[in-house]
Amino acid sequence: MKNNDFREIQVSSSLLVVIFLGVLALGVFIFLLGVSVGKKQVRIASQTQVVTQQIPELVKAPPVEPAVSEAESAKTKPQVQGPVVKPGAEKAKVVPKKAPAGGSGLYYVQIAAFADKAQAQVQADKYKKQGYTTFVADPRPEDTKTWYRVRLGGYSSRDRAVALLSKLNAEAKKKTDFRIVQD
Repeated sequence: MKNNDFREIQVSSSLLVVIFLGVLALGVFIFLLGVSVGKKQVRIASQTQVVTQQIPELVKAPPVEPAVSEAESAKTKPQVQGPVVKPGAEKAKVVPKKAPAGGSGLYYVQIAAFADKAQAQVQADKYKKQGYTTFVADPRPEDTKTWYRVRLGGYSSRDRAVALLSKLNAEAKKKTDFRIVQD
């Protein structure tokens, strides 16, 4: 009985090398495509800003003892300094919540981020020589990698930071990757 169920394929060594190089080139292309997509995703994620509104917290003022005449006050205890509040006239004070620990609430234009603090300082010094107010932010505890962020400004309003960003874009004669952050 003859067994004709399979066939033998013969490949020369030069054809085998061509096939191997083709598969290798395809693998490198797919890898580089994945890296490119990953970088774009990181850039998109870093441009997203979460803006939260600070809601004032109601705090009840501590009770103040009623006012007494000067003669009675001198007999019993020293005089109380400050405003006199009648009993029952206590009002709730509106006290705004403070910015998160370490946060100043100011707006900055972030121009770069470096893993090396010396490089960040060199970049900050470059802009300081041009007359800008610079700031190198220390890495955040939640960072997975150490980043020293170089920032310009320190404005109480976002509009002034936007104006600085527009000025930097105009100086560069193109749209930069700089972004506005609130610290």
